Amino acid sequence: MRRNWIIAACMLAATVVKATPLLIDSLKKPVPAPVYSPGQLQEDFQIFRSALVEAHAGLYRYTPRTAMDAALDKAGAGIRKEMTELEFFRYLYPLLAKVQDGHTKLHRQGRPDDWYAFYQTGLFPLRLYFREGRAFVIAGSIEAGAEVLRVNGRSMEEIITKLSANILADGSSNSAKLRELDQFFPGYYATFFGPKSAFEIQYKEVMGKRVTVTIPAINADQLYRNPAPDTPAFKLAWPAPKTALLRISGFHGMPGFLPAAFAEIRSKGAERLIIDLRDNEGGTDKLGLQLLSYLASRPFSYYQKLTVAGVGPYSFAAHATFPPELEFLKQYVVKQGDEYLFTAKEGLGMQQPSAQNGFHGKVCILQNGRSFSVSGEFAAAARGLGIKTIGEEGGAGRKGNTSGGFAIVTLPNTKLTMAVPLLGYYMEAGTANVTGGVPADVTVLPSANDILVKRDVVLEKAMEILSGK
Repeated sequence: MRRNWIIAACMLAATVVKATPLLIDSLKKPVPAPVYSPGQLQEDFQIFRSALVEAHAGLYRYTPRTAMDAALDKAGAGIRKEMTELEFFRYLYPLLAKVQDGHTKLHRQGRPDDWYAFYQTGLFPLRLYFREGRAFVIAGSIEAGAEVLRVNGRSMEEIITKLSANILADGSSNSAKLRELDQFFPGYYATFFGPKSAFEIQYKEVMGKRVTVTIPAINADQLYRNPAPDTPAFKLAWPAPKTALLRISGFHGMPGFLPAAFAEIRSKGAERLIIDLRDNEGGTDKLGLQLLSYLASRPFSYYQKLTVAGVGPYSFAAHATFPPELEFLKQYVVKQGDEYLFTAKEGLGMQQPSAQNGFHGKVCILQNGRSFSVSGEFAAAARGLGIKTIGEEGGAGRKGNTSGGFAIVTLPNTKLTMAVPLLGYYMEAGTANVTGGVPADVTVLPSANDILVKRDVVLEKAMEILSGK
């Protein structure tokens, strides 16, 4: 789910007093940032660590306990000097990236999902598209389609490697990190490399000529913004006879749409169905389960289990807010061996196909690195029924994610705020010990030119496959 809308709502509700943003309005006259003593930073770090260890339901999903605890020990011991809020943010972020969980968040107080919270000026002036470790210009003052090779003396490979190590994503899904850079590269660059008054950019033109130019930085209000999410979240179209295209940009809203859509699909005699989940960052769990029930011809498994880290009490509680229903839900937690299982949730046990308007023709799913959370849960379970995915590796963990409710923790000194997901989702489908995103059964990566001319090669491939050509 990147369940971002849930996280944002929780965080804003939890913020009683917003910190005054320490934004750099001018590169020549930066606003001095407060400096925190090692003692203050140690206090913040211990709360940060306690929140992860006591409440994060997926802390050891990908990184073994011994390795994760050793990394936390080393980080705690390494705090020996003063740091600003930004320096401490940079210090903590690689630790969170090591958790390999895309739902976990760390940000400036009151600024969830804002990669321009530290710097509003001195930003990289181009919009880029990242493909197989390379970066191509989509918008800006350089020729569209050109490949960026170096920025301020650093190779693009070096830049991508460093930034990828500071992107929170499920497991080892590299596609999720590249799509994140598509969206927020200027913000990531400024946060981890610093703002610049200008950028020396070496690039290769579409025809192959290498060029070096210096381009002034831009401000946040000059950024090339990405398209807004589709509205409404659900849409049914008919791109070809007997072929239905169900576009789902988010698993939220539109009550009653799926029953109506599948009634129309049945009434029109569709033989092929394409489900487009690209850029769908999730939403409500039960909608993914409901969608799969229309495609299943036999009982099927969805969630294997749901877990929590424990039931408290939490040592960091004085610095956190929790979902209001948390105490009530604890009655459904059962300890089994070393695990705490959550037993009250749709999707556990065998699930039944929809009794009405089920579709049993040819089906495929379109996905990309921003197909996250509920999208990944649905795609993973659908692959277990033999439904193929087309596009690139999904951004959601193949074996599940950690999300649900969140503990919103504000560190008392730096005021950095983190969202700690409380519920671990484990999918039934797939093999054990896989660490990547939901795989693409048929890999199709748009080129930079496809993006520029708005050619949908992924949909074209799906139409080709379903038509049997």
